[in-house]
Amino acid sequence: MGGLSAPDQYGLPAYCCAADGHVLESIAGMNDVLCCPVCGHRSDEPGNGVLGDAFDIVHRQWGLRGDPHAWRAMRNLLATIPTPPDRDAVRDRFVDGLRQVAHIDIDQLDGQPVYREHLDHGGMSGGVVNVEWWRTKGIPLLVDRAVSRRAAAPGATDPPHAAPRSVRSVATGVGVWALVLAIPIALIGSGGWLLYQRAIGTRVKATVLTCDSSGNFRRYGTTFRTDCVAQWTIDGRVIIGGFDGGNGSSDVGKQVDATVRGGTAYSRSLGLPILLIAFGLPFLVIPFFAIKRRIVDHRNNPVARARSYRGS
Repeated sequence: MGGLSAPDQYGLPAYCCAADGHVLESIAGMNDVLCCPVCGHRSDEPGNGVLGDAFDIVHRQWGLRGDPHAWRAMRNLLATIPTPPDRDAVRDRFVDGLRQVAHIDIDQLDGQPVYREHLDHGGMSGGVVNVEWWRTKGIPLLVDRAVSRRAAAPGATDPPHAAPRSVRSVATGVGVWALVLAIPIALIGSGGWLLYQRAIGTRVKATVLTCDSSGNFRRYGTTFRTDCVAQWTIDGRVIIGGFDGGNGSSDVGKQVDATVRGGTAYSRSLGLPILLIAFGLPFLVIPFFAIKRRIVDHRNNPVARARSYRGS
């Protein structure tokens, strides 16, 4: 099929989605490919190789009131029949299907509408089938849709949108994003945790008694650490315990502001947590602009909007 145009010759919507009746929209940059803004169906999606594939799109305007009922009856009749390889054979199938459900041979009758009682479901033109509409619009659309949605032959190139991403590509993408997000999460998370330590607990004045450093260099880092001991008073009781978050040996003999929790005093100095958070925030620029770009593409692409609607 040579592509579908969203508007007809009068500039009005030409086609609707058969699944939900919504008017089909052109995809940005692909004017001959239409998409349903609700269910996400695209006119270039391959089908299952059966004639039922042809009923995915309908004309916005039907012929007469009997035509939609003839359409549904044909769909039920032909849904599971394999699509013939020859275009003329495909048309013959649809012409024969209309003959069976509406007792009409569009190749034998003139263009005058005919009445079929079993297709009459009410309305001024109830049961009336527009032969000319089937000849010029209905059958040609069914043939084009069946042929265009027929599964590609082995070795044929799939449409760009249909090519699945390889496992390696997905894994690489996940790995890159994990690394990009791990850095700010680690820095900002550590800074936030230190702020929490300094804010929650009993506030005291602690005197740092000793600080001992230990550890050595390793191939992928160091094991150096500094363990400090401090003394503080709570309710008149002198307590000696661990001290964390200070400036190491330079704090020995000094009295510092601290927060006590769980038998350990934590320095209330905000320098380190603020520094960690300040280092981490710039790394959020990359995911921020990536998300912003995705939102913009989402708004401009009916396929993205449809997938969001479906929760895909």
